[in-house]
Amino acid sequence: MRGFRRKGANRGRGQARGVNWTQAETMAAKASEDPDSLSGIRDAALISVMSDAMLRISEAAALLVSDVTEETDGSGRLSVRRSKTDQEGRGAVLYLGRPTMVRVRAWREAGRVNNGALFRRVSRGKIHTSRVGETALCPVSVRRILKARAAQAGIEGVSGHSLRVGAAQSMAASGATLVDMQIAGRWQSPQMPALYSRHQLAGSNAVARIRYGCG
Repeated sequence: MRGFRRKGANRGRGQARGVNWTQAETMAAKASEDPDSLSGIRDAALISVMSDAMLRISEAAALLVSDVTEETDGSGRLSVRRSKTDQEGRGAVLYLGRPTMVRVRAWREAGRVNNGALFRRVSRGKIHTSRVGETALCPVSVRRILKARAAQAGIEGVSGHSLRVGAAQSMAASGATLVDMQIAGRWQSPQMPALYSRHQLAGSNAVARIRYGCG
C-alpha cells in the first residue's frame, strides 16, 4: 500500500492550473469585446462570478437569478444554496465586486433573464437574433466555455477548477492567510488552499520575511 501511495503522490490533487484574478479579468474582457455577442456578454459575467466567488462549476451551473442581490454600493452578494462540502444545504453568502455586478446586469438585460436559471444556453447569432434557453447551462458546458475563453485569452491548460485555484493563489500573493482563503473558498480545512498556493506562500514564509525582508 505504501508503494501505491508513493506512485500516486503527484497525481490528481493540486494539478489544476490556476487562473489568477488578472487572467480572469483578461478572459472576461476578451469574451465581451464584441458588444453584439450575447454569448460573450454571458461568458464575461460567468467568468467574473466564478472568479470572485471561487465557485465550482457545478455551483455556477446551479445559480438562480434570485441567488444574486445587489448592495447599495454596487457590490453584490451571492448565495450558494448547496455545495460539495455542504450536503446539508446550510448555504453560504459570498461577495461579488462592482465590475462583476456590472457584467451580471448586462447579461440579464441583454438576455432578458429575469427569473429562473442565471446562466443559460444561447443560440448562435447576434444580440438581437440569439435566443436564450429556459434551462441552465450544465457543468460540462460551463467547463467548455471556460476552456474556450481561456484559449481566446492565450491561457492554456485550463480546467473547470482553474478559476477557484487561481483566486486562492491571488489571495496568497496579496498577503491573505490560509484561514482567509479557507473561508472564502469554503474549504473544510486549510490543506487544499495551502496546496494550491504553496508557491505564493513560499514568498512570504519566515525565511523570506525575517532573513530577506520580503513578503
